[in-house]
Amino acid sequence: MYRMRLGFLAGVALLAGCAGPGVYQPPVEDRSGSAPPPRVERGTGVTVTPVYDEPVISRQRLEGDAGLSVQPLSPPDDSPASIPTPEAAAPASNNPAVVALLDSARQQQASGSLGAAQSSLERAQRIAPRDPQVYYQLAELQRQMQKYDEAEQLARRGVAVAGGQPDALRRLWLLIANIRKDAGDLNGARDALEQARRY
Repeated sequence: MYRMRLGFLAGVALLAGCAGPGVYQPPVEDRSGSAPPPRVERGTGVTVTPVYDEPVISRQRLEGDAGLSVQPLSPPDDSPASIPTPEAAAPASNNPAVVALLDSARQQQASGSLGAAQSSLERAQRIAPRDPQVYYQLAELQRQMQKYDEAEQLARRGVAVAGGQPDALRRLWLLIANIRKDAGDLNGARDALEQARRY
């Protein structure tokens, strides 16, 4: 009986608190024209960059040049034939052994030793199984060897471990678009290119 009274009193107190005069009133903006419009602060440090509506200007340092060059970037075409190739330089791993293996694999791949490059990359993968750069290079190597299914699987694993790294995700989706284009899947390449543009 005591518990029922206590529960009843708690419910009454709760309802009384909700029904009180402290009801929220939303603010009302006066647009009658009598007040001047609010002043907009300039120079807040926020920069808005249009995406593909106008040519974007990027500043890039030329190799061996202390100055800067300005080069306009044109918006990419929707056709998979014009998929941009990601730059070879990528964020390096924190593990020095992985960095050494990735560099070694790049050199072996450039010299045509694809089997040795694959061995180096597989060792790097065993050391750092959550490094998206390792998956990127492995997928690129499989693409070069025309093993498109394996290449896409590796690139998708890289996407799975690259959460929160927009640069790595963009590079991996561009690679998937190139893999699909090389395999003859133009619709799939277009879809992957759209994914890359999100990052």
